Amino acid sequence: MKKRVISAVVALAIIIPLIALGGIYFKIGMSVLSILSMYEILKLRKELPIFIKVISYVLITLSVIFSDVSLLPIILITMSVLLVFFDKSEYNVNDFTFVTAFLVLLSTVFTYFIYIRNEDVNILIYLLLITILTDTFALFGGKLFGKHKLIEKVSPKKTIEGSIIGSAFGTIIPSIYYIYMVDPGANILTVIFMTLILSIIGQLGDLVFSSIKRYFNIKDFSNIMPGHGGILDRIDSITMVVLAYQIIINII
Repeated sequence: MKKRVISAVVALAIIIPLIALGGIYFKIGMSVLSILSMYEILKLRKELPIFIKVISYVLITLSVIFSDVSLLPIILITMSVLLVFFDKSEYNVNDFTFVTAFLVLLSTVFTYFIYIRNEDVNILIYLLLITILTDTFALFGGKLFGKHKLIEKVSPKKTIEGSIIGSAFGTIIPSIYYIYMVDPGANILTVIFMTLILSIIGQLGDLVFSSIKRYFNIKDFSNIMPGHGGILDRIDSITMVVLAYQIIINII
């Protein structure tokens, strides 16, 4: 518990100033996190050639630095072309699919982080509130009232009761924040519905990354944050929330 608290304090001491400062500082911070996240993914495929790993780091860094999702086809083209130059025992279609999928996912997510921060810091805070409150109250709600497992084969500790409690708090408080700080003229029911959907999707994101860890038979993606695991262990929910938010905003 002591390590967990210390790690959380250190992480907040870094993240909060970056969010507050924005601009180039936030962009650099997101670039570093994207590289660390990609490192955790590539670590799962230890047999990959070092050149593939280096190219992956370069591509994700450039994608986030330039913060332009229109650059994503470059990732697809580059990783596809590399199939020609490597023996299938070193880099095959399965490797291409695995690496490219996460390159595109992480590049998109961290680019959207930058988009959202540049647009309105309160939107970023709103999305973080959804994730943090949902995760926190799902954890404590599950411990206090949990009786029925959510999806035991994926995440044995998660319960239906905890999930409901998490989404309740992860919807109400962020909705109030959105109405007061982001868009006072917004339709209240629309905001509540959007926030509820994002809270549920955040929990699904957690389960998706838990499935990946279970597939590779690991507890955490890394130990870069003692007591918390890796970067991906911390951003699993917000990853899906950010993507879903961009989709919802474009629809409504």
